[in-house]
Amino acid sequence: MRHLSTLTFVILLAAPLWSWGDKGHRVVSTLALRSLPAEPRTWFAGREAEVCDHASDPDHWKQDRKEGPRHFLDMEPYGDPARLPRTLEEAQARVGGEYYRLGVVPWIIQDRWRDLVDAFRSGDPARVAFATAILGHYIGDAHVPLHTTTNHDGQLTGQKGIHSRWESSLVERYLVAADLTVLPAQPDQAFLERPWDWLVAAHALVPQLLADEQGADRTTPLGNRGKLRGQAYWMIFWAKQGPVVKQQLQLAGQHLGDAILNAWIAAGRPTLAAKPPN
Repeated sequence: MRHLSTLTFVILLAAPLWSWGDKGHRVVSTLALRSLPAEPRTWFAGREAEVCDHASDPDHWKQDRKEGPRHFLDMEPYGDPARLPRTLEEAQARVGGEYYRLGVVPWIIQDRWRDLVDAFRSGDPARVAFATAILGHYIGDAHVPLHTTTNHDGQLTGQKGIHSRWESSLVERYLVAADLTVLPAQPDQAFLERPWDWLVAAHALVPQLLADEQGADRTTPLGNRGKLRGQAYWMIFWAKQGPVVKQQLQLAGQHLGDAILNAWIAAGRPTLAAKPPN
């Protein structure tokens, strides 16, 4: 068994619970609900705001010391991205007892998806809305390129702080939700295998993301490195990475829609019980 170095261990312990930020997670939830066919969409009638309001909840569960790794999967320690472990047992066999600290987001997505299936079976739309919000958070995080790498905050390439600048600051500054496309949710019998595909695709975006940020940062005065970036930095970074941000948000929205649709199908395509008259 291969053991993690002390330096890597420290880096993983320090990994923050960054993600898309409230705006990004709300966008993912909105796109997903709009992606649904009419029958499952009825479960969310009048509860769309509930889903969006709770979409960032997992980022605030810091009192749970196990929460951090639920938001990412660092691929490099496993070697070839095409050979990622598909079970927690395989992950432990590959990297030893520190496997959890390398991230467990695909397995968390599977667990939260099963929660959504149970919620549909319960017949409780409030439970369905909450389960959708929590599942959507982790699906959104699986589409963030920097959630797939040990260089999660640019700390290994002299780009510390890039994580929040890419997934939160760019979104807050420039993203217009109306410019995004709703991609229809699709039935998929192999849905539980898909998180690994999303992670591999996101990981492939890391090298260009880092290169684009380095190019934009050349406009930052040396005395401000690590502190303030000027307008030129943000405009260049958005021009290069804005299309990627939009793409990943749209895909996250579609894949959350896929998750909802397939959970509804797995639950037996339930319909909402009619409310009794007052």
